Amino acid sequence: MGNTAPLENRITDVFPRLSPAHQGLARFILANGLFVAFASAAELGGKVGVSGATVVRFCQTIGYDGYPELQAAVRATLPTYVHKVQQIEQRRGSVNTTDIPRRVFELDAQNLGKTIDLLDSARFWSAVRAIGKASDILFVAGGLSAGPALYFAHSLTVMGLDARTVLNGGIPLALELVRLKRTSVLIGISVWRYVADTVTAMERAQSVGATRIAISDSLVAPIAQHADYAFQIATDGAAHSLSLTSMLALMNAFVAALSFARRKQTARALRQVDTAYRRGKLVLE
Repeated sequence: MGNTAPLENRITDVFPRLSPAHQGLARFILANGLFVAFASAAELGGKVGVSGATVVRFCQTIGYDGYPELQAAVRATLPTYVHKVQQIEQRRGSVNTTDIPRRVFELDAQNLGKTIDLLDSARFWSAVRAIGKASDILFVAGGLSAGPALYFAHSLTVMGLDARTVLNGGIPLALELVRLKRTSVLIGISVWRYVADTVTAMERAQSVGATRIAISDSLVAPIAQHADYAFQIATDGAAHSLSLTSMLALMNAFVAALSFARRKQTARALRQVDTAYRRGKLVLE
């Protein structure tokens, strides 16, 4: 019996062993299904800078007889890959705007279900232990991922962990990366489109032996390939934007697990934070 695994599973299973050219093809195919569904092997290769023959060899490497079979697999999942702007155009006039809130909530519920199905329990708890014993935790994110990174870092800070964020490249990122050491944990957060600075940070952390945790929408995302622990989230959105609901849920799971794993330290830190807030009259009673 032939390999009947879905396209993304086939790619994920062999991705670390692929050549750089094949890895570039894999990423392009997963991110541009609509183009792949109708482009020739030569046209696809041209987008990535490889030959049509390389495209065919890639197809065979992941278990297909050739490019037409891969193309058929992409077309079978086309609704998942259609660009958000095109989705909106297709739905114009057919969407009852009063149903939009319900549709958004339904999609987020589906995203949550997919994400928990993708979550590897052993990997999760290993990452929890790594965060709990880290000397310091650096969050690197940009664009859409910046807000969740701030939330996650704040949640760890009030629990008494040394967490900080950098959301821009250039000098701020360079200064933070210099501080990384073997006892550090770097948490990179990036969803399509992937931010180059986050990949750079993961590579730097890897070079100094720091523990790396990646949160992304694909296990073949660039940051996932440099991570000790990579976590995939579902991000289907109702309009042009991705949904970050499952990302926040995963972060909440980490916070809850750490609070139970570090009960005494968390309780002590929370009391200290509460005292500081009261002394400084920072919150309303």
